[in-house]
Amino acid sequence: MSDREFILKYLAENSPVSFRNFTWLILYHPEVGYYTKHSLLLSSHRRRAVDIAVKDMLEKCDGEVVEIRTMNDVEKIDDGFNGIVVANEFFTSLPFHLLDKGMEVYVDENLNEILKEPSQEVYRFLDYANPYIDVARHPACVDAAKIAELISDRMQTGFLLAIDYGLPAEEYYSRRLRLACFSEDTFTHNPYSSLGEQAVSAPVDFTAVIESCCKSGFSITGFTSYKYFLLNTIGEDEMEEPSDFKSVAMPTSMKVLVMHKGMRRQRLRCLRTLPSFGYWNRYNYEVTDDYESGD
Repeated sequence: MSDREFILKYLAENSPVSFRNFTWLILYHPEVGYYTKHSLLLSSHRRRAVDIAVKDMLEKCDGEVVEIRTMNDVEKIDDGFNGIVVANEFFTSLPFHLLDKGMEVYVDENLNEILKEPSQEVYRFLDYANPYIDVARHPACVDAAKIAELISDRMQTGFLLAIDYGLPAEEYYSRRLRLACFSEDTFTHNPYSSLGEQAVSAPVDFTAVIESCCKSGFSITGFTSYKYFLLNTIGEDEMEEPSDFKSVAMPTSMKVLVMHKGMRRQRLRCLRTLPSFGYWNRYNYEVTDDYESGD
């Protein structure tokens, strides 16, 4: 049985399923899930930048480094963890709900969408999101918020470094966001094509991640763009000599979030220079106002 046939059979036996469970099926089912068969490949520039940022963080805390890229990796983080959690395109690897005109999207065995009343879990999430919502159709990053809180619960002291595609709530719910459906060779916006051959992801609601982490003691160290992150870490060295770094694509939708727990705010190299306009000020004012004292 092909992966597509397996998925259609699953849908026929369980129809309709929430869009969240549909994405779990195609991403994480042990037999056909995309992330059970494929690994995320990172650019050499990303790897070097992360290594520099992590080395700097390790000098400011005692502990180990755990890198998470898929849902299953969260088990690597034990209760009382001390160190650094690197979430490299992790939150966009999670299943997610989909809302349309306030109704939750479900998928039937014919890949048709059915709108139903949201589950209680989604209703609770929408209590947070409703003040921002200005579009009819949008993802709901419930799993991202839940796992962010879980990471925070398990960590005792250290940093969370999250690099991912996404937006803060101010922009997340005012734009018509498109789903990213991709394999090693293809990219589309249709989650129902190439079943079993592609991953499906939604941008991350970074505000939901931040607020969920803060429930269990995390504080914002800094929130920045991927461009600033690269320039702060490898930029100076790379710009001095001829390098392909100058032509690296720096997608505006990719962001970098650093949070800390169990310590005073630290001056970090990867946050040396930060954007200082628009919504960035909301998330970075704590850092820029009192950086030297570390309060």
